[in-house]
Amino acid sequence: IFEALLAGDFSARQLQRYEQLVNESWIVPELRKVRNFHAGFKHGRWLGLVNTGLQFITGGRAWGILDRTKAEPGHGVMKKLSAYGYHGDNIEQRYDGLRFDGKTTFNKLTDVYHAAVGHNEDQPAHLHVLDMNICSTRCAEEYGNPCQRFCPAAVYEMVDEGTNGGRKLQINFSNCVHCKTCDIMDPYQIINWVTPEGGGGPDYKGM
Repeated sequence: IFEALLAGDFSARQLQRYEQLVNESWIVPELRKVRNFHAGFKHGRWLGLVNTGLQFITGGRAWGILDRTKAEPGHGVMKKLSAYGYHGDNIEQRYDGLRFDGKTTFNKLTDVYHAAVGHNEDQPAHLHVLDMNICSTRCAEEYGNPCQRFCPAAVYEMVDEGTNGGRKLQINFSNCVHCKTCDIMDPYQIINWVTPEGGGGPDYKGM
């Protein structure tokens, strides 16, 4: 990429050098050993543990024999609340009595503090939701706004709209630790993570 910048040429021919360098580096052999890890758990936790154990022994082969096995994206297998008998965005019905003691268990904002996350507050948000209306309607009813749960940094928050008693999505982008879970796991694939301003993100000095 640096060579392309120097040459002022971003054509496919120029950038294919990047792919060549990656394939010749240590990255490919390391990633190949875990190529079936995600797919290994599609039949559940216990079979997944057996599967990954065999992969560890055989250099990444699924069940110890298959070079590659079909993997589905996480958002594609996320189940709707109705499959569990739940309705709407109500955390209490799923996590009754959930508490954090601040000693062995911590809430997300405490974790963000210890991660020493820093962003310039006046920079443009690097998290874009393509259709905010879905968040307060379909997603709230069908999935209970899972972005509030799978984001480890409390970036996504459903708050009172203040007008008609509805709720809207609030994006606290300055909390972001750049894990990209939202971009990957959003069931509607309407969250778009883009590169933020340089120098922002977690520092992890307090962990």
